[in-house]
Amino acid sequence: MNKEQPIMRIVFADDELPAREKLSHQLSLIPNIEVVGFATTGKETITLINDEQPDLVLLDIQMPEINGMDLLSLLTHKPMVIFTTAYDQYAIAAFEQASTDYLLKPFPLARLKSAIDKAYTAFLQKEALQVHSESFKNLQKPMKRLISKNGERMIILSPDDIFYIKSEQGNSFAVNGDKQHYLNETLDQLELNLSESQYVRIHRSYLVNIDKIKEIQRWFNGKLMVIMADDKKSELSTSRAGADKLKQLLGI
Repeated sequence: MNKEQPIMRIVFADDELPAREKLSHQLSLIPNIEVVGFATTGKETITLINDEQPDLVLLDIQMPEINGMDLLSLLTHKPMVIFTTAYDQYAIAAFEQASTDYLLKPFPLARLKSAIDKAYTAFLQKEALQVHSESFKNLQKPMKRLISKNGERMIILSPDDIFYIKSEQGNSFAVNGDKQHYLNETLDQLELNLSESQYVRIHRSYLVNIDKIKEIQRWFNGKLMVIMADDKKSELSTSRAGADKLKQLLGI
């Protein structure tokens, strides 16, 4: 293991013991990776990936309960995927799932290492991008005011007074009680520039002021329903990723 290089965390899933033992041995020979778990069924795989949040999963396609293709849509954490299977008819479907590679059993160590190297390159690029993004964000000071332009008028808004900001057809609107104000910035730009301790992206269409939340209810499929403290008690549904962000921010 090269201690100077970042370590890519891996899980693998296969229902056959000989295949698991062989793969485990092959992975032990490849540097800069760490195997953090394995699963033997589709349901175990979902739990393992969501709990461990690995960077990469080596995923057998034909497994009991839920096959490797179908379980991807049930994940809340989305790692890179290398499919491993004894059948070549899944190749097109595998690449339609944006998989990193597709290994046809039995595969030699060199072929496995080639696939891992490809994933590791993508892992390093993601790491570098994340470091750059965090560095850029740390240099930015949170916006203290927002400006809504309407013809010749400009309305100054305090982020403290806004309940939430929504995106509709590519336009952003700050909702302040029963009024909404057009903003020039996109929701992505606002998410980057507003205080991350005050505003949280709960959905691709909603950026919410957590100080203006009145109530949170469990919703279906791991989502939450957020009820705002405005007169209308506006109800905003989160995405699953948004629910995780909100729970993390509130410590619940």
